[in-house]
Order: sequence, then C-alpha cells, then structure tokens
Amino acid sequence: MEQWWTGPDDGPFAAWVADRAAADPTHCVRVERVGRDPTGRLVVRVEPLRGVPLPTALDRIGTLTVGVAVTLTVPLLELAAQGRAGSMVLGSARPDDVLVDDAGVTVLVDHPPGTVDPVAQDAPSAGPAVGARAARPTSVRSTRVPGPTALLLAARTVWERVDAREACRPALDHALATALDGTAHDVVLVLEAVRATGPPRPVRWELPPDDFAFAPPTPPAPAGITAVLRRWIEDGVPLPGGSRLPARRLLVGIVVLTGVAAAGAFALGGT
Repeated sequence: MEQWWTGPDDGPFAAWVADRAAADPTHCVRVERVGRDPTGRLVVRVEPLRGVPLPTALDRIGTLTVGVAVTLTVPLLELAAQGRAGSMVLGSARPDDVLVDDAGVTVLVDHPPGTVDPVAQDAPSAGPAVGARAARPTSVRSTRVPGPTALLLAARTVWERVDAREACRPALDHALATALDGTAHDVVLVLEAVRATGPPRPVRWELPPDDFAFAPPTPPAPAGITAVLRRWIEDGVPLPGGSRLPARRLLVGIVVLTGVAAAGAFALGGT
C-alpha cells in the first residue's frame, strides 16, 4: 500500500523529510518521492513495505530463544538510541507500527511530526492523498508515543516472549523499564546488555498456508512412437522372455558396436 504525508515547508515535518531522505535507513521507513500538491503544499511518499506487525510475528515464531530476541531488538535499540540522542528524527508510533518482514528484519513505520491530513482532491496524481494511518480515528491516534519510546516498548515486548528462567531476563527487564523514561545513555546501556546476552540467531517462521492449493494442469499423455520411446527410456527395451534391457545399456552397446564396425572398416580399407 502506498502512503503519503503532507505538511509545511518548515518545522518538524520538513526536518523529518530532510533527515529521512538523507539517511537512507534500513530499519525505519524511507522517503521515496517528494513533491507538491495542487495547492503548493509539500507532499512525500514513503516506500511501500511488506511485513507483519511485531506482535503477529512473535505469535508465529512462538517462544523466543535469546539469540532470536537479540536479532530482533538490537536494530530497534540502536534506532531508539539515535532518536533519543537527536542524531535521527523519529516521528510518533504505536507498538504495532514496528513491522517484521519475511527475512526477520524489523522496520519502524513512524508517523512524521507536524503532518497535515490533505483531502482527497488535494492528492498528487501519482497516488492516493494519504495513507491509511492518517485516516484512522482520533482514539487510535492518541495511542501513539514518541518514536524512541515505541521502539523501547517493542523491544520489551520481544524480551517478554523469552523464557523468564533465562539468567539475562531480570537485568534486561530492569534496564528496559529504566530506559523508557530515561536518557539516550540509558538506552545505550540496554543495547550493551542485550548484545552481551549472546550472539544473534536468524529469525525463522512458517508462513501461513494459502487458503487454496492450485495443482498444475496434467499434460496430455504422448501417443504413437513418442509413447513407445518414452516407455523404453523409462522401463527399458523389452526382450524375449519378458525381461527388459535398460535403455542406457542399449545405447552404450550401440555406440560400442558402431565404434567396432568403424574401426574394422578403417582397417580393411587400409590394407
């Protein structure tokens, strides 16, 4: 699904657009196009993403190992540390605005700050005026929190799926709780603690099966000489007595006999 945002030429929205377009990040949504609508307002289109919300991905994976939790949360914590330190401009987000793609990569789809919801007729001709996010009710919008906080909440959700008997859980739970209302340094401490728990492991899950199974059409059975040759290749050439000679042996025998006959003819011709 395409997603469009619009806002003023200066202020938080313009800063978000400039930062996101220049950063080319891996773990948050990218700006794909920048332009203006018919009224002259700044409009950006963000890249379409394919993935599932983090809670859905965790349900598919099941109980997490420490290594998988490290893989999922290190990028989130790195991004949260950059956002808290001010080195990356993050908008607001909800817990399910963190997506996980089929490769196990976590991506934050944040709501740019200072956006203005355009009406449909103001949309550029290249696509819809605004993504589904901007059309959601106010009650849903009120659940958004600053981007770094949403990332920390997502990381906490991941580690809550790790067995509580793991030795790293108490310290990590405390560090995450402290970082939620803490500084960039507190987020860095959580990041270091997560990295110290163990090496990352690949994220794997079984994709949901299709509702329908489509079988390829059955090709028509060959007839005539084609059918005979195919049966000889698959089952062997029939011999008297009901036995069959494998087609490969027959071919080798023909090649050998042909070679012997050619050698004999050559020898007789030379005398």
